[in-house]
Amino acid sequence: MLEITTKENSIEIAVRLYENNAYGTTFGKGMYRRALFNGTIDAKSPTAKYLVDCFNYQDWCNQASTDEQMAVLAAVEADDKKLYSWIKHYDTVTRSKRLVGGCMQFDLDSLDMNIMICDETAGVADHWRIEGKPCKTAMKSQKSPQILGTNGDLTNW
Repeated sequence: MLEITTKENSIEIAVRLYENNAYGTTFGKGMYRRALFNGTIDAKSPTAKYLVDCFNYQDWCNQASTDEQMAVLAAVEADDKKLYSWIKHYDTVTRSKRLVGGCMQFDLDSLDMNIMICDETAGVADHWRIEGKPCKTAMKSQKSPQILGTNGDLTNW
């Protein structure tokens, strides 16, 4: 993944990945949902929320649309055992989403996450390597993540 000059792990984050139950279904003629996992990345201070959709390498590459994303693609090697995501900032008040610099790699074997976010607007510019843990399913009525990764203590989040 890209090497950046920010100080690693200075911002506490929590990553929650959910299995995409809509995987393989259509949302238009010939348009299929291809993300295996959907998820969120929550930064504690400064407070920010990001959305991720984890795709295989080929589907992720097909979504690249900016010059910055093309530069990231040139630096990231394909790996069949990893999922990749572009990162979008989510404004909880206006419910708007905007693409930010950076990406996420998720290793399916080890559950390790390699995350880089460059969001000057929200004051988040950092790089994290986080170990994910599988989660137990809670009650049927409560949506719980399948994978959880954090570099902080979630009890006082």
